[in-house]
Amino acid sequence: MNNDHRLLPGGPGRAFAWLALGLLISACEAPLDLTLVEREIEKPIYRFDQLKAAASNHRRIIAVGDYGTVLTSLDKGESWQRTQLPTKSSLISVASCEDGSFAAIDTVRKVWLSDAQGSDWRAQQLETMESPMAINCDPRGRFWIAASFSTLIHSDESQGNWREISQQEDMQFTSIQWLDKDHAVVAGEFGSLYFTEDGGESWERGNDIPNEFYPMAAWFRTLDEGWVAGLSGTILHTEDRGETWHRQKSVSSAPIYNLIPQGDRLYATGDNGTLLQLIGDGWEQVPEAPRLFSYLITAIPQGEERLLVMGGRGIISPIDTSSGGDIQ
Repeated sequence: MNNDHRLLPGGPGRAFAWLALGLLISACEAPLDLTLVEREIEKPIYRFDQLKAAASNHRRIIAVGDYGTVLTSLDKGESWQRTQLPTKSSLISVASCEDGSFAAIDTVRKVWLSDAQGSDWRAQQLETMESPMAINCDPRGRFWIAASFSTLIHSDESQGNWREISQQEDMQFTSIQWLDKDHAVVAGEFGSLYFTEDGGESWERGNDIPNEFYPMAAWFRTLDEGWVAGLSGTILHTEDRGETWHRQKSVSSAPIYNLIPQGDRLYATGDNGTLLQLIGDGWEQVPEAPRLFSYLITAIPQGEERLLVMGGRGIISPIDTSSGGDIQ
């Protein structure tokens, strides 16, 4: 007789072994507690939110981010309400017009429009093959989008009937800024700069920024004086409409994503929690800036003494700027 007691496939020994293992697992398993998850979901801001842009109409602040996230504040950032738009795409830029209306763009060529309440959003599909990069509003109430292939897309004053203008060059426009109803500046790939003096009817290319500089951010105080910033932390300054550029000293080499004026001051936000202020002819770290491993993408000025900075991991933080210096 074979007295081998090894567990044979399909034999009673295997059944008892699985039963014992199941009892052991059941004894060790605790009831699943979702309380912390539910508490996190009830908050208006999640720790995994990746904010991409913000705008204000002087009554409401709107911040936008990944997965159609829209955050709205009526009390200067003290509290927030959350809206999830019906899209899984990232909202990458948002702007407000003088009538208080908002518009945001996403990565699948949609414009999301809202009135001054910032609560009821409706989508318009852009009939374009180009990728939108940034949005702004001119003083006439028209939204303007900077896009790929040297393209500008703008609405009419009813914020519909979109029209596309291209310079027919294979480069991205990364920003558009309106100085008044007639004058605007567009910055783009390969150091390109375009200017209009007739409300966008025509655009003239200025001198390119040297070394095919890629401007992640641009801000012009006038048509003549402006700043551009890039991936290596480089910040350049011109006082002659881009004919010549001067590199300003900086304490940071982190990529710069935005340039934000606050009255007579100028700030820069960037990677690794970078928040810089222009002091004289150089950029210094703002002492009150939060210490972060994530990025700061933008800031909303609140009077002359406070900035509301925003960025990755749901960061929204007020910064005291009362002791800052002015642009020279």
